[in-house]
Parts: sequence; structure tokens; C-alpha cells
Amino acid sequence: YSMHRLISFLFLLHTAAAHAQQLGTGWMTSPSPNDSSCLWFRRTFVTANYTERPVRASVCIVSASRFVLYVNGRNVSTSLYSNASGANAAAPVSTTYDVTRFLRPDSNTVAVLACPIYAYDGLVSSPKIAISLYGTTATGNPFASSSADGWLCHAASTVISAGNELEDGRSDALPPSHGDMVMAQWQPVEIIPPSTYYPQTFYSYNSLSAESIFGHTPLGYNTLTDNSAYTRHTLLPRFFDIDGSTVTYDFSPGFYGLVRVTFRGCRRGERIHIGNHLAYICSGEMDEQAYCRFSPIFARKITISGDRWFHAEQVQEVVVLGL
Repeated sequence: YSMHRLISFLFLLHTAAAHAQQLGTGWMTSPSPNDSSCLWFRRTFVTANYTERPVRASVCIVSASRFVLYVNGRNVSTSLYSNASGANAAAPVSTTYDVTRFLRPDSNTVAVLACPIYAYDGLVSSPKIAISLYGTTATGNPFASSSADGWLCHAASTVISAGNELEDGRSDALPPSHGDMVMAQWQPVEIIPPSTYYPQTFYSYNSLSAESIFGHTPLGYNTLTDNSAYTRHTLLPRFFDIDGSTVTYDFSPGFYGLVRVTFRGCRRGERIHIGNHLAYICSGEMDEQAYCRFSPIFARKITISGDRWFHAEQVQEVVVLGL
């Protein structure tokens, strides 16, 4: 009898351990190590039948990176990006979004554009992220998917290096957050075991252990402060000055935000430098825009220059998205 109870106990312990492992949110990153590119993560959840149609759903993202979340091609918030921790190589932060209004009955595509982390030692590391989709079905049953299995990723058109950005306008003609995609450009994510990813520890009044929730510790969980980046105002330059093929725009007395420049008449592959913070490779389309997607700056003047093909008349508009 005692042996029977011991075997039953061991079986239940094994089953509980298996369920705990399945419930832990899976960490994932790019299979290419030390990639400085922004990364697209994407997965399509297909509804098997009508009774499994999701009627309510939320997406929880845990990351130290800045990111943008899309569901079925729609940015789920009004922010330019979610700021996550806002610090380099900091502990991950949990952010939950109600995505019910973006759901479709047949299939739902969740996509995340994540920014690499620029560490204190000067190295740039690929985003590490954990995503959970959960909610209720049409029959009232709960569902949840927290595994990294089935997620795909590929490099975006923006590269981060030491606080600067390089944007290649020749790629990402169709945003891969939704719709068709060239499968050859995508590859399965690299799954990171929770026990091997322990980010730098930062303890504060809002730090807590979340091993039972997300399978990692520590987790800086902030429910009261909105750390997302929003456009507070839009600024136009007060005046500009042309010196040969270089043009300088003055935004006195200064700003903090993202610079967005519209070009016309550029050659495909032409390289343009926007200040010291953004290098842009032109697509050659009639009108094209370049802006620092994840790297806001403090500045008063913005100088735009380029290679031998560049001339000042190509600049159609310069706008600052003030944060």
C-alpha cells in the first residue's frame, strides 16, 4: 500500500512539473547571435472551429526592449512604441494589452517589432522577448498560449548601433505585421530556457518575484506608470540654411523627439545622413519617409547631407514628433 502511494505521489509530482513547465512563458530571440537589427516576431493563431473562436483576448509581453505590438496588422495602442524599462540592459517589464477589438473569427496574427538593447559596455544584443496570448472563446472556455514554439522572426529594415539608427528603405515594402510574407525570409525563433536568461538585477519598490507567473525573476512590474512614447506635439523648423549640398534646419529653442523627413526624387540605394543619429538608404520611390523609430534625441538643429547624388531639393518636409 505504501509503495502504491509513493508511486502515485511521484506520478502527480511529475505531472505537476510538466504542467508548470508548459505554463511558463517561453523566452525567444533571434537565431543569429549579436544581431543589431530590429526584429520582427510573428505568429498566426488559427481557429480550429467556430466554438473555439476567440471573443476576448489579451496579449502580455515581457521584454527589456522597446517594441511595437500589432494584431492583424493594427498597432494595438496609440503610442509610437512601448518604452519597456527605458534603460539599457535593464530587467524586463511586463505589459498587457486588451486586443479584443482587433480579433477575427478565423485566424489572428500577432506581430512584434522589437528594438535591440544597447548595453552599458557598448555592445548591442538582440531583443529577448516573451509573449502570451490568452482570453475566452465563444463558448466561454478560457484559452492561453505562452509557448515560443511556432513563432517566426526576421530582421527588420532598421539597425541599431550605439544609439544611432540605419534604416534601409529598400526592404520591408509591405509591413510583415500582417498579410502575405515571403517564408524564405523568416526562420524559427531561438528558444531561450528560462533558467539560462537572467537579466541584470535591478531592485526597487516595484520589483517582485514572478517565477510562478512568467518563469523568470526578477520582473519589474509597473501598472501605474505609462512608459509608452506618445507624440505630444509636432514641430516644424523655424528656418533652414543651404550650404552647397547640405541643408540645416533650425528648431529653436530645441526639442526632444523623433525626426521624420520626407524625400522625393531619390535614387534607389542613395545614402542620406540625417544629423548624427540616422542614416537612410533610399528606396527610389516617388515619396519616402525616414525617421528614427526607436531613438529619440535632444537637439536644436538637424543637418541633412548625403552622397554625390543628394541635393537639398530632395527634402520635401522635416517634422519633429515631440515626446
